[in-house]
Amino acid sequence: MPELTLRDRPIHTVFDLLGRKENDITFSLGWALANSDELTARLLAEAFDAKPGEVKAMRLQEFERDSGITDIEVQAENAHLIVEAKRGWDLPTRAQLELYAGREPLADQRAILVVAEASADYALPRLGPMKAKGVPVHYRSWEQVTRLAQATADRKGAGLNEKRLLRELVRYLKGLMTMQDVTSNMVYVVTLGTFKLFGTDISNADIVVKHDRYFCPVGGGRGGWPRTPPNYLGFRFHGCLQQIRHVEGYTVEDEPWADLFPNADWETGDHYHYKLGPVIVPAGEVRTGNLYRAQRVWAAFDLLLTCDTVAEARDETNARLAAAGENT
Repeated sequence: MPELTLRDRPIHTVFDLLGRKENDITFSLGWALANSDELTARLLAEAFDAKPGEVKAMRLQEFERDSGITDIEVQAENAHLIVEAKRGWDLPTRAQLELYAGREPLADQRAILVVAEASADYALPRLGPMKAKGVPVHYRSWEQVTRLAQATADRKGAGLNEKRLLRELVRYLKGLMTMQDVTSNMVYVVTLGTFKLFGTDISNADIVVKHDRYFCPVGGGRGGWPRTPPNYLGFRFHGCLQQIRHVEGYTVEDEPWADLFPNADWETGDHYHYKLGPVIVPAGEVRTGNLYRAQRVWAAFDLLLTCDTVAEARDETNARLAAAGENT
C-alpha cells in the first residue's frame, strides 16, 4: 500500500490526521475513551479504589466560569475524573490543579489525573501535595497510558473494531512518547560562544564540537526556548552556520553542566540535556545574515543547506509554512 502523507508528514493512524499538538493528543485520548468502555474503566481504576459505576458522560474541554477549561472529564455514577493531558515534560501548575478542584462535584468520588511525558520521579515532586483542595491528584506518564491501551486491546473478548481503534491509539502515542517529532525536518539554530568559561579551557562551542552534547532550559515561557525537543539542532559561531546535529536522545536535568563546569553560576532548573549525533556540515559557507547576535531561529533542514544565510533560510521556511497554512 502507498504511504499516506499530509504536507509531507506521514500519516500512520487516523489520529495522526489531527496532528501532534497538545489538543490533538487530548482529543485522540478522549475519542478512544468514548469508544472503549473497557479503556475508560481501566483509566478510572487508576484513580479510584471503589467501583465508579456506569459512565454517564464524557466531555472534552469543558468550560466553567471561575474554574477554567479541563481537558477531559469522565462522569460516572459514583466518580468524577478530570484528566489534565500535557505534551512533553510540561506539568500543570498548582494553581491550575486547585482551579479544577474547585469545580462543582458531579459524584461522591472525585479525582484529578495528570498525564505527561515525564517519569513519576520527575513529576511527583513538582506537582506538590497529592491533594488539591481535598481532591486526590494522581499522575501517569504517557508510557503508562500507552501500556494500558495496549493491554486493553490485547485482552480476551475485545471486539475487532475496539482492537483496531486501540492499536491505532497505541501506535500514535508511541510516535509521540519522547515528545520529540522524529519526522520533522525543522532545525532549531542557536548561537555558541567561543570564549572559555568559568576558568576552564572549555567554551560553549567546545561543549558541542568536542563533547557532542548541548543543554538549554526547558521551554514553555522560559526565554523562548522550545518546550518540545527538536529533531535537529543547528549551531552557528564565527558568523556562520558551522554544523547541524541530529538529536539522538535527551534527558531533563537541573545542572547538566556540573561535570564540565563545577564552579558555574548559571541558574539551575529544568534543562534539556541533548546527546548529539554525527556532524552535518553545509557544503558551502552559510553566513548568519540579518540576525542579531544571540537570536535563535527555526529553519527547514534543506533550506539551511541551500540558502546563502541562516536568515534567508528562516524567511523561506516561514514563507513555505505560510503557504501550507501552518503556524510556526
